[in-house]
Amino acid sequence: MPNTKAIGVAFADPAFDSAEVSGAVTAASVSATGSVKAFSGTAVPAGGTAGSGLLMSSTTNLGIFFGSGAPTLSAAQGSLYIRTDGSSTSTRLYVNTNGSTTWTNVTTAA
Repeated sequence: MPNTKAIGVAFADPAFDSAEVSGAVTAASVSATGSVKAFSGTAVPAGGTAGSGLLMSSTTNLGIFFGSGAPTLSAAQGSLYIRTDGSSTSTRLYVNTNGSTTWTNVTTAA
């Protein structure tokens, strides 16, 4: 957001406080007090959806994704997938191992 204040007037970066932002937001950093919602109007997709997650860095599709069932989306190596219908210690969380559609389950504690 450009500084549109007159010269000599202090300007602070905007902060989100109980706000909902639609569309893309580009920022070097974002801070918030309380919870931050992402994709709150999106139904849980079967197998996940590439590009719909918490994306990070300039690497394409590197991030944290979500969905029901085992992951089928293509994502960057090291990406995480949270399975909303996972019911055992080996079906709740997955990590991408090849930068494509290969995911390995992460065994979690009960």
